Amino acid sequence: MTQNAMTKEQQEAMRKSVRTQMTYLFIMILLLFVYTTPIIRYYFSLPMFYILQPVIGLNYQNPIITIFLAALITALINSGARHFFMDYFKMAEIQHRNRKFSQQMREAIRRNDKKEIERIRGEQMKYLPETMNLTQQQMKPTYITLLISVLIFAWLINFMFVAHQQGTSIVKSPFGVGDLMKAYYGFYLWILLYMIFSFVLSYPIQYVFRLLYLKRSVSS
Repeated sequence: MTQNAMTKEQQEAMRKSVRTQMTYLFIMILLLFVYTTPIIRYYFSLPMFYILQPVIGLNYQNPIITIFLAALITALINSGARHFFMDYFKMAEIQHRNRKFSQQMREAIRRNDKKEIERIRGEQMKYLPETMNLTQQQMKPTYITLLISVLIFAWLINFMFVAHQQGTSIVKSPFGVGDLMKAYYGFYLWILLYMIFSFVLSYPIQYVFRLLYLKRSVSS
């Protein structure tokens, strides 16, 4: 492949990366509007009100379980979508290559070998389009899953407001009695729980999906 053709591939990969970052920024801004604007939050919460409320709403009687189940659903959707678009073997190959480049670069910098540093940078640029294309492939489903996550989050906000009105947002724990609707620096305690649940649940779910992928690949 010629240098010009490679340069065009790198430029296209960079443009795709910028589009991805802009899309994420838009979704984050949308999430902020959902959190702060009641009318927007209301309309965004409607789909999940009819889907999730009858299943995990529990009549507003146990918000912690509802928050946990919502986090589980979010983690399953996000991890499952990435799983079906991810090439684990290609990802492992690229990660191995990047680690090798990083090790070589550290050695070259330690020796102050400018020629070797330039060579390694050239090799990194050579593989940049492949790396970024794999990243783009993994990101494809996240646009939809992030939107679903926003819908779930909007529903949870309204759900917790109702739970607070009914007095069920106050829970007992080994550390004492607390209100899930208590705000810290503008964010409610239940949001912290939701983020922790989502983060913790994502790892075993991704691990199971990875094992299933490897098992299916070995069998075939």
